[in-house]
Amino acid sequence: MIIRTPDQRLRVFVSSTLGELANERRAVSRAISALRLTPVMFETGARPHPPQDVYRAYLEQSDIFIGLYWQRYGLVSPGMEISGLEDELKLAEGLPRLLYVKGPAPDREPELAAMLARIASEAADSYRHFRSAAELGRLVRDDLATLLSERFAAVEPAPGPAAEAAPRPLPVGTTSLVGREQDIEKVTELARRPGVRLVTLTGPGGIGKTRLAVAAGERLRGEFSAGTVFVPLDAVTDPALVLAGAARAAGADTAGGSAPMEGLAELFSDSEWLLILDNLEQVLEVAPDVDKLLGRCSGLTILATSRTVLGLRAEREYPVPPLALPAGPAGAAPGDLAASPAVALFVDRARAVRPDFALTEANAVAVAEICRRLEGLPLAIELAAARTRLLDPGTLLGRLSDSLDALGTGAADLPERQHTLRATVEWSVGLLEAEERSLLEIDAVFDDGWTIEAAAAVAGLEEDRALELCEALARHSLIYLDSDGLGPRPRMLETVRAFVADRLAARPDAAEVRRRHADYYCELARQAEEPLRRAGWREWAGRLQSEAGNLGVAVRWYLAHDRARLPHLFRSLLPLWVVQNDTLDEVCSWVAQLLPDVDALEPQARAELLWTGAVTAREVGDDASVVAARERLVPLLPAISDPYLHAVAQLAVGWTFAIAGDLDGAQQETAASLDQLRSQDEPLWTTAALVTAGSLETATGRYDAAGRHLSEARDLAERFGNDRLITGSLVQLGTLAVTRREPARDARVVLDRALDLSLAIHSSRNLTLSLAAYAQLAFDGGDAGRAALLSGAAEGVRRRAGLRAWPSRQREPGQLLSQVREALGADGFDREFAAGARLSQRAAAAAAQR
Repeated sequence: MIIRTPDQRLRVFVSSTLGELANERRAVSRAISALRLTPVMFETGARPHPPQDVYRAYLEQSDIFIGLYWQRYGLVSPGMEISGLEDELKLAEGLPRLLYVKGPAPDREPELAAMLARIASEAADSYRHFRSAAELGRLVRDDLATLLSERFAAVEPAPGPAAEAAPRPLPVGTTSLVGREQDIEKVTELARRPGVRLVTLTGPGGIGKTRLAVAAGERLRGEFSAGTVFVPLDAVTDPALVLAGAARAAGADTAGGSAPMEGLAELFSDSEWLLILDNLEQVLEVAPDVDKLLGRCSGLTILATSRTVLGLRAEREYPVPPLALPAGPAGAAPGDLAASPAVALFVDRARAVRPDFALTEANAVAVAEICRRLEGLPLAIELAAARTRLLDPGTLLGRLSDSLDALGTGAADLPERQHTLRATVEWSVGLLEAEERSLLEIDAVFDDGWTIEAAAAVAGLEEDRALELCEALARHSLIYLDSDGLGPRPRMLETVRAFVADRLAARPDAAEVRRRHADYYCELARQAEEPLRRAGWREWAGRLQSEAGNLGVAVRWYLAHDRARLPHLFRSLLPLWVVQNDTLDEVCSWVAQLLPDVDALEPQARAELLWTGAVTAREVGDDASVVAARERLVPLLPAISDPYLHAVAQLAVGWTFAIAGDLDGAQQETAASLDQLRSQDEPLWTTAALVTAGSLETATGRYDAAGRHLSEARDLAERFGNDRLITGSLVQLGTLAVTRREPARDARVVLDRALDLSLAIHSSRNLTLSLAAYAQLAFDGGDAGRAALLSGAAEGVRRRAGLRAWPSRQREPGQLLSQVREALGADGFDREFAAGARLSQRAAAAAAQR
């Protein structure tokens, strides 16, 4: 057949349902027109005629048939047994047919599924899979070009020497590769190792696998004498086409219909070749072919990129890490922050859209925080940097706090799936099996990781199955497996979690998933309550500290849906919070939300809530809330039947009396609590009561009783193994030694240990008390200047930490300062005191111990 002249172009009939494939039909029309052919499409027909007459007339005048199928089978008209879609396919049996099926298709109608199955069984036509309109356009253009050359050529090409096919060269980078020198070196070293034939670079979408593979290929180019071949597979969805694509890229001879495997084996043979297979994640079923190719070509080394490994024994995985984030304090100098690869990439890409962009004192902190927020993911950083065309880094950071969609779109030459971070994640999620995808969506409910046990409980799975699915998700690089000393802990990049959370929110069972999550962590806290107060506290504290984010999610869920569960949950977690001491501001806000309705609670729940409120308010120095809690807690004490709750509530009442300035009342309540706790095997709270009793006795001049109680507290705390309690008892013992004018050397031994522990566990309160005791020790030794310096240091630490002086200690510092001021004079005192207030915690400790 002779190809027609442009005024008599070949007609290509396009068959599909209309509404669901509108974008795809436009892409196909453009592809057909680009080859100077004429697209024939049903919706352009004359509407006065019946639809069957229109498409049948069009088919009679067409030369090629293209069928597009996704989920809908189409309308079955009156008098018809099949839809117009299937009728068009049947009528086109005499034409060359190109068929394309879109995936995934979770809602494909059974009639269409049956039709596609018949096509496959009859083997008269094959069909190709695609995922996007852009991919379909490329497939149609290539397939039509091949069809024209094979079926519609007028004459055979004149015989002559065959042009020598050249391997596809490595793509030339249009942007610099920033921060990957160490990774390039590691990948090339791995590829050079004797016996290593297959290296797979894995990681989530946007991590930079392709660029790293190309850079490693460039580095290795001289070590493979036969050549380097780059095979892009991002548009390939059929594993059977991978080797064909590799053969074309390598220039292998497949003339005469020889299989791609044979052509590649003939080309590679025993020569030294480097084959780069880029984007294998959607065609992992090609693994046996890759293994066979390696077996037949002894000089071949393959460098692959994928979101998951192929699973071959010959394979060595290199997980591509995120870019290193800026270290150091938030206010670090721009020069120091610029040394971070993540920040360097941001600056490099920002200059591409704003040539005058520079890292300055004004924007460096925002840029560093953007990179931290995006967890060093190169694609995300590049997308963010592109926004600096219109937004300064501070504004961009604010928008990122609301939504990662603020990243916008990337460069036009990026693959379509990487134009936005959402598209990258959706591409990865689309490659999952249904059960894998379901667990990934459920995992979005977790904060800062989870355990396999938790995933199983929240998803309603057996633990073994949850483990298998988590391993599969890790292979797809959508989660990663970490270890916190308590076993494997799956985690999800926040940039992935932000988008997967949208899928969770759209699920009909989203509310049930969140309830199961909250209930799981409520039960975990209940199991931990007694061990946290006793000998098993360290293991459970470590476990719950790693779950701090999830416990917070659970509390917030109960605040919104089931507040009655919270008082007992707070009771269970209070031992952890008091020891941990870095979440108390948020805990206080939770308590404050419940207090207006406290009288509606059952008596025990009311006591649990008020006790939690009194303890946490005391820890953060909120004296007004402590005293307010006492007014409601004291009348409840006689009604509390739980011995443990009664004892600890009474101890909290003792603290409230001390804060109100009633030291005698505080001693009475503390003594009553201590008597109860001694009989209950409660080392945590018994130690706390002993330290309280000793502190109050020191303040009221009962030094012998204070010494007994504080020594007992220290011994019990050391047996309990709690550094915070040990530190508290040592600080009070040191203060007692100074107050009693014991030998300075003995007091220093105790205070030195207390100060070192305070720094180690970041206890600002105990640090200030230690510095105050050192100041008194210096003044008693005749060094008024040092006493002023250390008093200023204690005040500076206290002020920066937002702490208030313990009421029983307020008189002594005031007396000391008056004496020191008198000894130095106002100017000398003010100068030394101000110098001490500027000291950091470590500098203050060094000044005290010199």
